[in-house]
Amino acid sequence: MSARLTRGERTAGAYLHSSRDPAAEAAKLAEACLRPDVDVALILGLGLGYGVEACLTSGAERVVVCAADPGELKAAFALRDLGAWLSDERLIFVVGGEPEGVISALELSGGSKAGILENRALAAAMADWYDRARAAANRWNAKGAVNENTLRRFGRLWVRNLASNLEVTSASPGVEKLEGLFVGIPSIVLAAGPSLDLILSRMNEIREHCLVVAVDTSLRSLLRFGVEPDFLVVVDPQYWNWRHLAGLSSPSSFLVSESAAWPAVFRSPRRGTFLGGSLFPLGRRVESFSGPKGHLGAGGSVATSAWDLCRIMGSSPIWMAGLDLSYPGGRTHAAASLFEQRALASGTRLDPASSSQAAALVGGTSFEAEAADGGRVRTDQRMSLYAWWFESRFARPSSPRTISLSGSGLAIPRLELGSIDELLALPSRRSEIDKRLDRVASIRLEDNGCAGAAAGLASLRSRLTAIELAARSGLAASRSGRAAFASGGDCGPYIAVLEASDRAIMGIEERDVAGFLLPPLSELAGRKARNLGESFAQSEALYASVAESARYHLEVLPDSCTGKVRGS
Repeated sequence: MSARLTRGERTAGAYLHSSRDPAAEAAKLAEACLRPDVDVALILGLGLGYGVEACLTSGAERVVVCAADPGELKAAFALRDLGAWLSDERLIFVVGGEPEGVISALELSGGSKAGILENRALAAAMADWYDRARAAANRWNAKGAVNENTLRRFGRLWVRNLASNLEVTSASPGVEKLEGLFVGIPSIVLAAGPSLDLILSRMNEIREHCLVVAVDTSLRSLLRFGVEPDFLVVVDPQYWNWRHLAGLSSPSSFLVSESAAWPAVFRSPRRGTFLGGSLFPLGRRVESFSGPKGHLGAGGSVATSAWDLCRIMGSSPIWMAGLDLSYPGGRTHAAASLFEQRALASGTRLDPASSSQAAALVGGTSFEAEAADGGRVRTDQRMSLYAWWFESRFARPSSPRTISLSGSGLAIPRLELGSIDELLALPSRRSEIDKRLDRVASIRLEDNGCAGAAAGLASLRSRLTAIELAARSGLAASRSGRAAFASGGDCGPYIAVLEASDRAIMGIEERDVAGFLLPPLSELAGRKARNLGESFAQSEALYASVAESARYHLEVLPDSCTGKVRGS
């Protein structure tokens, strides 16, 4: 792009913007980009900055601008005075370099879903760079869709588990207490991919050289070789995830979990328990009056949380075993994992275990990708999202060196490939590791635990009750207002009640707890209301959802953190 270009000239045979009214064109594109569910605008191709101006003027919360070539910026600044928005704190730039850097920028934006505004002329002129940037943004957006669908399926389960685990939450220290305790000590994270089987026979040797951190799905395999991990990480709240641990005992391990985990997880013998900060409003509210836990990264897979635990503890390098994120050799999991054993146990002559494996390999979301050793391997959309999480973390300057023992696993940028011989060549550190584990065992919660949580729990129940009452008042007013509009009556009194309900709900800090189970706003509101009657109908749906969510929380929350969950 040359600084000699004017808005009426063309590059690569195409205009950068409308030759008649580029500002109006950009405004229309920005309107389409900034949908109600979008909280960050991603601009692929700066052009002459009209798209940036339109998004900022339209009230975008964050704007990420991607330019394949620094020359784009130079030409834009030469042709137009863009100083008015350069100092806007909402702006983030990704200029040149690897286009996948857009992932880090979107993470830094603090948003959850990006709307994409693309300069088609520039995207066509530098197709490879912009295609890769767009693909990275789509992967980031897919994470939000997965989170939304997961909430639909498991939101109530999470709330119920949180209510059941109030005593554990109040009595257990957080992962923040582990920060820096293993600086200078290597660690190995054991995931349950097929390649885990390749190292299990040497785990007694490996543990002499590094801290052993196992994910729940790998514990069964590890115990078969007589090794208990130093830390066992369990974060999935589902019953079927707990089944990976059912019947197993690892009393020498420290359990690291989340307060929404399946309650039976906390009944197994263990050396101690540490919790990561809750990802859910109810859990965060409980922590506000029982003590903070610290943040444990969550990328959809328990392996991401296990890696982040090692990072928090200061361990480096972090070795990864069984992190395949693919189907090497046509297999889905390590041989002793519950997944593999259930498939084998349920197989029949007409429907063998290999049938389910084949279904995973050729399913609609599976595809072929590059393996760490340069070959090809089959993976799927879900596992590629986990890989994206690791990729985004490895890109951070403070990220510890991470080495994979699985050459047949999915290739992840900045994840090194190493061998078991390299790991075993490290100095023996078990004596020092055990001393530090003794320090971990001495960590206790400093506050008054459950006793201090009692007042907070009573206050939470009181405020959820107030939210439910305000929402039901708004619900009744919405229904009456819709009826009044249909009959040509006076809607003013009902609008006043709605305003009062809104003020009451917005004035209660715990509104985020009641709002947790709400469907997406775009689903509740639907299309833009065309008249007051439709506006009342949308309000009716919103208030009904708020009231229902508040009522469900009240139904499951016990009166004290040692009390039984209601309805159980």
